[in-house]
Amino acid sequence: MEKQTSIISNLKFYYAKLDKPVEHKFTSSMIYDIQLRFPKERIEEMSAYGKVRLVEDGNYAINLTRNAVNASGKKQTVRVVDTNKEPIKDLIGNGSEGNAIVYSYPWSRGGNSGIKTIILAIQVTNLIKYEPNDIDFDIIEAPKATETQVDF
Repeated sequence: MEKQTSIISNLKFYYAKLDKPVEHKFTSSMIYDIQLRFPKERIEEMSAYGKVRLVEDGNYAINLTRNAVNASGKKQTVRVVDTNKEPIKDLIGNGSEGNAIVYSYPWSRGGNSGIKTIILAIQVTNLIKYEPNDIDFDIIEAPKATETQVDF
């Protein structure tokens, strides 16, 4: 496979971390991350972009990332737009729908090789705004310790 930029249409977005980078759990580098979900009929098509897995709602998904800083030290972002290609400032909630622009390229290191796909842009066609869950614990006063005398 050669280097290639593609548009993937008709996706559902989950766990979008595109407004600011987050720490990658394995490499400690800062990344943008999004899960792309799709029905079973698209497994073959989507496997060209990443490792496809079954998710809890019966659909299938791949996760795509983008480093917040490239190899030259330049900051990068993921472009997020609406149907008119205007920037979206709202956070993307689970189940939002749209299209993605991705960049795929071959890699090889230490005798291993494969295809790496990074997320470049998201076009949201049906936005479900992310609303943080305000449910939290009440403050509870800790019980007072009782003195116990121990004789030795």
